[in-house]
Amino acid sequence: MTITREQEIWAMALWVDREHGEDAEDFIAGKVLHFEETGYTGWEGALDTGGPAVVELRDALTAQPN
Repeated sequence: MTITREQEIWAMALWVDREHGEDAEDFIAGKVLHFEETGYTGWEGALDTGGPAVVELRDALTAQPN
């Protein structure tokens, strides 16, 4: 079974949330800045879509029931 790009992004979002919790957004922002400063371009797209997934995940986990 092959995982899709969307599944890969959500797996990354879950890992970042588990490892960094409330600091997940700062972690991703720091990685983006680091990659931009070093000129590495292999990350493009992954963190751009993974960052919003982390925020969406956090919002879903902290939402109050109706």
